[in-house]
Amino acid sequence: MEHSTTFHLLQVAAAVAFLIARYFARERILKLVEGNKKFLAIDKAIGENGFKVVTLLRLSPLLPFSVGNYLYGLTSVKFVPYVLGRALIQEESEFGLSRGNNQLLTLGLGLLATSIAAAYVTRLAKDAIKDIE
Repeated sequence: MEHSTTFHLLQVAAAVAFLIARYFARERILKLVEGNKKFLAIDKAIGENGFKVVTLLRLSPLLPFSVGNYLYGLTSVKFVPYVLGRALIQEESEFGLSRGNNQLLTLGLGLLATSIAAAYVTRLAKDAIKDIE
């Protein structure tokens, strides 16, 4: 029961962070980059592939989950793909990143996921920029 309650509270807190960023900061970001076709194209590509981007980046040990929640709210990632990608990959503590004999393996897999995520987002960005040129 306790684990389930904690899980649900973490999901709600993450969703609130996303929504705060989306509704209180995203417009400001868009005004700052107004006219920057490359940024807007990359943002659109990330939004169109939101579930994959969120899921892959949540596997990375380099992007803290709490920071990611705000960052996704600043992008054009839709709410439902964000929530589904977030729910699919549990909090760091669920993976035992800070303890246990498998810490090195977990870190290695996380870094591999980071490489895959970086390659995927880079490809999305390059394709988006190529489409506007």
